Amino acid sequence: MEKKLFMACLAAVALFMATVCAAAPPDEGQVIGFTPKLGGYIEAWYRNDASDLSNQATSSKKVDNEFRVRRARLTAKGSVTPELGYKLTASLDGPAPGSSPSSAKLWDAYISYTAHELLKITAGQFKYDFTLEGLESTTDRIPVLRAEAINDIAGKLGTTGGSFRDIGVKVNGSYKRALGLTYGVAVINGSGINTGDNNGSKDIVGRVTITPVEDLTVGASAYAGKGQSEGAAFEVKESAWGVDAEYRYSGLKLRGEYIAARWKNWDAASASASEGRTERPKGWYVQASYRVPVLESLEVMGRYEEYEKDADTAESTLKTTTAGLTYHLKGKTRITANYLFRDAGSSPVVKAQETNATGGNIRDLFLLQAILVF
Repeated sequence: MEKKLFMACLAAVALFMATVCAAAPPDEGQVIGFTPKLGGYIEAWYRNDASDLSNQATSSKKVDNEFRVRRARLTAKGSVTPELGYKLTASLDGPAPGSSPSSAKLWDAYISYTAHELLKITAGQFKYDFTLEGLESTTDRIPVLRAEAINDIAGKLGTTGGSFRDIGVKVNGSYKRALGLTYGVAVINGSGINTGDNNGSKDIVGRVTITPVEDLTVGASAYAGKGQSEGAAFEVKESAWGVDAEYRYSGLKLRGEYIAARWKNWDAASASASEGRTERPKGWYVQASYRVPVLESLEVMGRYEEYEKDADTAESTLKTTTAGLTYHLKGKTRITANYLFRDAGSSPVVKAQETNATGGNIRDLFLLQAILVF
């Protein structure tokens, strides 16, 4: 009942604001007309994984090192009028570790209407507002990988995971005179990208930020939804929340995030619905980066993170320290090297990005990334 009331109010506010607010001027460089602006990027890797898979069922998937086309994106976007815009993105990802096939997916497909700086309405398939790092694109993120807590919690919301994207309606806006306020709230299917809804309930996700002092931004995010199919014997309920802060001054960037979640009637070991079980993951990270003054193209980065896969499972924590060096070629085109020192608990529920190893068999990882943005 509460969700239906919220959705009705959201729709009413959106309609009212769209009617009475003055239209916002087009962004600088915005394409007006039916001819879209084309862009995208290509991301290539060299990956070296020191993990031990010799005594695991996934031993046949062990690959110590490999070259990868990690991601390729092609985007068309523009505006038919100053208020009415659109975006279409194709995701062309290379194979993951273990000889899995490449994939091609519809990534973004939405239309947007900007009624006012306080109100932009987006409908379709889009990235929703949740966590600081989750909102960043690959071309903006300084480390090669997301933090484990962000990737494993936020990346899997919608029960099965939707790569921080879903289908629905979103409203967002900003008000600089109120402590630099920004917000984004979405009502979504909660089934992930390119997937129809599997129940009559809708998920709600949102984020708000303020800038209390110059160069410092503080944010908070929340998610609530249901995951089981219509008519299932029991319901999977999921909720998550996070807080974050980022400070930027000249070439220095400091940030930190904390995120926690709760999946009711969900088993961490089998990663599937299980009546009476609850998974409670949580994690945090702190990160610093600095553009070297004498050589502005060079950026050094360090990050420390801890992620507990399930508070009710012993030895389920993964600790990761990442050291990174980036050479910026032009704009967002760059070359980055990251070395990840990883210390994993012995529980097999512990998993990490870019390896098929689990638990104590997870070892260090080296990544060399080249991104060309066009």
